[in-house]
Amino acid sequence: CLVIHAHAQTDKVSSNITLAYNASIIYPGFRGGIEYPVKQINITKFRHKSRERHLVKMHYLSAELGYYNHQTFHDNIYLLLGWQMRKQHPRGFFTQFSPGIGYSRTFLGGETYLVDDSGKISLVRFAGYNYAMLAVGGGCGYTFKPGIAAYFRSSLLTMFPSNNLVYLRPTIELGIIWQPKRFLEARPVIISKTKGKKL
Repeated sequence: CLVIHAHAQTDKVSSNITLAYNASIIYPGFRGGIEYPVKQINITKFRHKSRERHLVKMHYLSAELGYYNHQTFHDNIYLLLGWQMRKQHPRGFFTQFSPGIGYSRTFLGGETYLVDDSGKISLVRFAGYNYAMLAVGGGCGYTFKPGIAAYFRSSLLTMFPSNNLVYLRPTIELGIIWQPKRFLEARPVIISKTKGKKL
């Protein structure tokens, strides 16, 4: 038996701020952003002997700024707009999945020079490349108390075009999620689902 109810949130909910150590393979960096709450799904599951289990799924619109330094190759700064889906389990544990789309700008390591047709050599400042970017990530975390959580996420960044090819870059993150009071408040849609039947 599945029962679904939907209504608008009457109380405002604050947005989250995320900040993480972000590494591309072994190359260090950071990643931070904002998560704006859009939807909350409350799930109640009835199991044998009338036991209840409660789950909460949160959906966010997110904006993230990331950076990593690949020594002798390039520095990469990127902006991602995404859709964060987080499932909160009892006792604090949660899982998450996060697709996104964005823009990447790389800056080549070391000095770059340009030689024109006449043989004149000139220094190219801020040499690098612009890329469109797709990203997909997943991970897990733990909510210590309302408004404070830690998480781990593994992502795959896809940048293109790269010499007429697709450039793949895996990353890992270890970070925190902070929900300050009255910060970019929203009224997310709330959906309540009941699965099973209470005996």
